[in-house]
Amino acid sequence: MVNITKISSKGQVVIPFEIREKMNLEEGNLLIISDNDDSICMKKIELPKIKSWKEATKPFREAAKKSNFSEGDLKKLIEESRVR
Repeated sequence: MVNITKISSKGQVVIPFEIREKMNLEEGNLLIISDNDDSICMKKIELPKIKSWKEATKPFREAAKKSNFSEGDLKKLIEESRVR
């Protein structure tokens, strides 16, 4: 899909409706913007929705279990980092 848009005096660009609709872009969505020679690329960022602290830390707890990382190991690391 190709559209033409223009830059406002504030540097703002309107993303045409057809593209916003196709990409499910809504007010407040985040975009990564990068440049390459004479091109600009915009990509929508999908942030994961975290329901709880327990859910967010689950991968770390699982990795700690697999590596036999103990609560004692954690306490030792905390103490060592406080000394520095």
